[in-house]
Amino acid sequence: MSDEEGLSLEDVGAGPEEIAPAGRKAGFLPTFLVRALKWVAIGLGFVILGVTTTVVTFNLVNRGRAGSELREISPEYSARPEPLNYDDTLEEIRGVTSDEVPAIFSARISLGYEPGKQQLAIEIAARKREIGNIALLYLSNKRSDELRPENYRQIQEDLRSQINRVLKEGQIEAVVFRDFVVTQ
Repeated sequence: MSDEEGLSLEDVGAGPEEIAPAGRKAGFLPTFLVRALKWVAIGLGFVILGVTTTVVTFNLVNRGRAGSELREISPEYSARPEPLNYDDTLEEIRGVTSDEVPAIFSARISLGYEPGKQQLAIEIAARKREIGNIALLYLSNKRSDELRPENYRQIQEDLRSQINRVLKEGQIEAVVFRDFVVTQ
């Protein structure tokens, strides 16, 4: 072979269409897509790193503190109810007990109901004689030893339930003694 004959690229099997232009990679993805995927992967890596760091730090800081943020409610704690409206229009109730030697009692009561119940207030005013009679009959059926201060709460509760039986526009929440005297 002579020097003039030299080898050309066509003789080796590489034609001009198989030669890649300078600056471009040969592959199945375009260069801009490869660069975009690279930046997405970097961003995703930072997000994963940040979330992992946050979770690990939070767990380390709060280790052993599970449930310690919630305080126990004391058994002595009780919610304070809203103040009631009171009807003080009932007249003084006077009578005698059911003892063999009757004692004389005198009571002034107020009826407590939830604020905003105007129909109930109107009904209480309309039924004040009936309510006074209920209280008189209840107290007259008691003996003087049953009308002692240690029984006041039970008496109030009994009066409340008896008065509520006749009311149609609502229920009273409390019966309060403004004055209660029993004398022999």
